[in-house]
Amino acid sequence: MGEWLARAAQIEQSNMQVTPSCQYQTRTVSSVSVSEITQSQISNRLLSAKEETAIREWLSLIDETDPATIAEVIRRCQQEADVREYFIKRAAADLPRPSPISDDRRTCDQCANLIARRCQAARRGEIVASRNFEPIPDLPRRCEGYTPGATDPDPRHGRERWPGLCLRGSE
Repeated sequence: MGEWLARAAQIEQSNMQVTPSCQYQTRTVSSVSVSEITQSQISNRLLSAKEETAIREWLSLIDETDPATIAEVIRRCQQEADVREYFIKRAAADLPRPSPISDDRRTCDQCANLIARRCQAARRGEIVASRNFEPIPDLPRRCEGYTPGATDPDPRHGRERWPGLCLRGSE
């Protein structure tokens, strides 16, 4: 088995040693002791398909390809709540997040028209704004007066990027 599984077992053992032996409150019902919360009730919850997929993806991410090890991890996750929680947290922390929806907006900081906090496109009357317009420089927006800066990979100006923003009479 992988070294990480042995480490997870060590962590689990150390957690059990720290935990007091009297974990659950019990009560007697007709001379039978019943736990308020039992480990078997916690462990009975099966992994959801989404959780199992995430754990399998995480195992793949760390290059764990041994089918026996993967089967053992899944089995233990189905039977032991602590193990399940550990692997789900690891998967959530380590798996790459899906890329967000493409955002074509630009900030005024990225625009060549922003000079000394003032919008030069507004000063020239190219957009509907005060001649002394001072935009919020880091607010993403679509602006018909946008002029790409030197580092922008898309050389199109605002009127080309977002044609729906242009005023009907000024085209």
